[in-house]
Amino acid sequence: MTATTSYSVGTVVAAEAAVEIRPKYVTNPAKPGVLYVHGAGSDATYCIVPTASQSTLTNKITREGYLGFSGDNGGAATWGNPTSITRLTTAKTHLQTTMGASSSGVVLVSGSMGGLNSLAWAAANPTLVSCIVSVIPVINVTDIVTNNRGGYAASINAAYSGGWSEATYGATHNPSTLAATGVFDNIPMLLFYGLTDTLCLPEHTEAFAATVGSNVELVPINDGHTFTTYDLVNHDQAVAFIKAHT
Repeated sequence: MTATTSYSVGTVVAAEAAVEIRPKYVTNPAKPGVLYVHGAGSDATYCIVPTASQSTLTNKITREGYLGFSGDNGGAATWGNPTSITRLTTAKTHLQTTMGASSSGVVLVSGSMGGLNSLAWAAANPTLVSCIVSVIPVINVTDIVTNNRGGYAASINAAYSGGWSEATYGATHNPSTLAATGVFDNIPMLLFYGLTDTLCLPEHTEAFAATVGSNVELVPINDGHTFTTYDLVNHDQAVAFIKAHT
C-alpha cells in the first residue's frame, strides 16, 4: 500500500521529543491542525506506533488532509498539571505558525491521561478548540487520588505542587469539577469510554456528559482501561466526527 503519511521526529521544547505529522501528498492549510496528546507512561511517538491501532487512527485522520503534531507535553506523568497546559500551548503555536495549519481552533485527539490534559487545556482555552476526540479519558482526578485507583495516587500527587487537592486544583484541572462551570458547553466532544473501566469509572464519564450537555457524544466500549480498548475504537466514526466539526 502506498504510504500517505509522513513523520518528522525532532524537538520543539528542549529535552522533549516532538513529532510532526503531514499528509504525504495533499495538505489543506484551511483545515485546523490536530494535536495528539499521549497518555501516562507514553511520549510524543505514541500516535505513530501500531500498538493498539494508534497509528491507524492517526493515518486515517492525516489522509483527510490534516496536519498533526504530538509532543512529550512535559513528560509521562503530568496528569493535566500546569506544565502540560503550557506545553500544549507551545504545541498549538508550532502546529499553526511553523507547520502552517489553520489559525482556527485545533482538534485534540487523546487517550487516558492525555484526555485529562486535553480537557484541562480546553478549559483554559475554550475558544481555541474545534473539537475533542478522546479514548478512556481521565475525567475525575479526585476520585482516582482518593481511592488510589490503578495505584496512580502517588504519580498524580507528584505532578502537582504540594500534591493533588480538589480545593486547590479542582476548579482549574479536574474535568468533573469544570463541567459545571459551562466552560465545555460549546466544545464538541466524542468520548469513547470503557464500561468495565476501573480507573476512569464509566459513571464519572456519563455524569460529565450529562452535565456538559448535548455537545458530548458518548460511545461505550465493552472493555476496561487497556490497550485492547483502543483497538475497539471505531476509527471511521472518529474521523467523521472531526470532519463534521472542522
